[in-house]
Amino acid sequence: MSEGNRKIVGTILSGASTSKATCLIRKEVERGLLKEGMLVIIRSRTREEERDILARIESIQPIDESYETGGFLTEAIKEGLPIPSDISRRYEIAELSLLFRLGSATREVRYPPLAGDPVLLISNVEQLSHDIFGVTKDNLIVEYGTLAGYKNLPVLLNIEALPMHIAVFGITGSGKSFNVGALIEKLADIRWKDGEKIVRKNFPVIAIDANGDYVDYWEHFVRFGNLGVYPKVIRYIFSMRGITAALPSNCKLHPYDYVKVFNIDLNEFKDSPRDLAEAIITYYAGDISGRELQISGLTGIFNYMIKKSMIADLNALFTNNRLYQTLCNMVNHPPEGISISSQTRDAILRQLDTFKRDIADSYALIGKTKEPFTESTVDQLVKKGGMAVIDFTVTGAPGYPSRVKQLIVYYISYVLFKSFVNYKIKEPQQRSLLYIIEEAQNYCPNLAEYKIGYSLARDILHRIATQGRKFGLCLCLITQRPSYVDPVVISMCNSFFIHRIAPGDESFVKKITGGLPPSLERRLSKLSAGEVIITGQIIKSGLPILARIRKGIDRIVEQKAGRVEIAQGLPEEGV
Repeated sequence: MSEGNRKIVGTILSGASTSKATCLIRKEVERGLLKEGMLVIIRSRTREEERDILARIESIQPIDESYETGGFLTEAIKEGLPIPSDISRRYEIAELSLLFRLGSATREVRYPPLAGDPVLLISNVEQLSHDIFGVTKDNLIVEYGTLAGYKNLPVLLNIEALPMHIAVFGITGSGKSFNVGALIEKLADIRWKDGEKIVRKNFPVIAIDANGDYVDYWEHFVRFGNLGVYPKVIRYIFSMRGITAALPSNCKLHPYDYVKVFNIDLNEFKDSPRDLAEAIITYYAGDISGRELQISGLTGIFNYMIKKSMIADLNALFTNNRLYQTLCNMVNHPPEGISISSQTRDAILRQLDTFKRDIADSYALIGKTKEPFTESTVDQLVKKGGMAVIDFTVTGAPGYPSRVKQLIVYYISYVLFKSFVNYKIKEPQQRSLLYIIEEAQNYCPNLAEYKIGYSLARDILHRIATQGRKFGLCLCLITQRPSYVDPVVISMCNSFFIHRIAPGDESFVKKITGGLPPSLERRLSKLSAGEVIITGQIIKSGLPILARIRKGIDRIVEQKAGRVEIAQGLPEEGV
């Protein structure tokens, strides 16, 4: 049965209020079609008007009068006697939360629906896009998955909200990386209406890839020659081992044209030698608390050498042994005007030695390539578009310890922040980039909860979180344990993609998101893979949405990371 082109799924019972109502579910849709958290429409009639009210299904209750507590068949049930299926009434009711009026300047529900009012499925999201998602045709939007309970009704995300930062939560196997990949595919090909013309745009992305989830997009690009309208997808590695073996033989593009060995350029710190001093000292010590004398002394030496033109290339301080010895000699015998005590001197020398040994010598992160990651790298990506994948997998960065990875994330974050500050100052046009960080708790940890003991990248991520939104630099923090992420950084996120989370994180997630509807709160630790609760400014109306991301439809690129084929590796009988 339908009303217009909308399917009727239930009827409002008596006792409704302006915030809640009870619906008797139609027989033909019992047991399966309706789900908790699903959005429906109440077509409410009064003497003056017909109005549609958007509602959410908070709970579904099957009723069988034969099995009511203390009912007339209690003794028979207690004795284990068979109960005939046709002697009592069976039905399902749904408890609804009334959200707001549709198609009205006054969204407030001022009069409760009446008994007998029909409850309908949503038939056309586009017609309701302003009410449900808060967007218009002129907004920069993408279609992302479908509304839970519906096969073909897309969720509309407000891409203009990305600079307000995103947090993605979910335990292993909940689908968070798969779903972020689906978002990347949408950002790679944004259809924007410019007057009467449809323009295809792309949103640049840099992804810190801990587990190979985004290397799949690089492989797809070199295999098929495209990913939306991204002009390129670059994979930054730290070792060439295993890349050729991991690729299919039928690549359309030459894979090595889209692979670069990641290198740091210390000249990015030339305008702020103190930042370089802090990075070196924090790399050794884990933090800078109580180390102001060391930072001040080393900063003074760097400033002196730059001012006196003793060094044109800061990389050479750690790649040229003669210049490195000159640096150490100046620490031992500071120039006039720079005071360094013997205790501070010894500490600085240990810090310099550790930095040179690890970063320049052991891991060759300085001076080993003609194309280091610099502001120019960011500029090309931001202005031409595309995606860069920082490959921290065992293939891309074999044997790299966590503090070296922390330094790399710190450096990338530093260059990004500096680049976007300069865009804001020098360019009238808004620039944007999405900076995805997998395993975010390892780079901006909540040290009260996550005793990682090392947080080199945390302070610069603080700056991006608190100031980056002004410049168009968008953070996307992905974590299994949201309570392990620094509270300052996570509190700056205004959009949330919540997958199945650990029970211990439920209260934290409720708090950080500002609360969720009861039907969604109850599902936080029970969501199926592919299901995601989306809330915050990415939904412009502010309405929390339960969505489903479909394999092969919403995400095209196959996800290979994390796939384990155990059976193939087990020994056979008789072997």
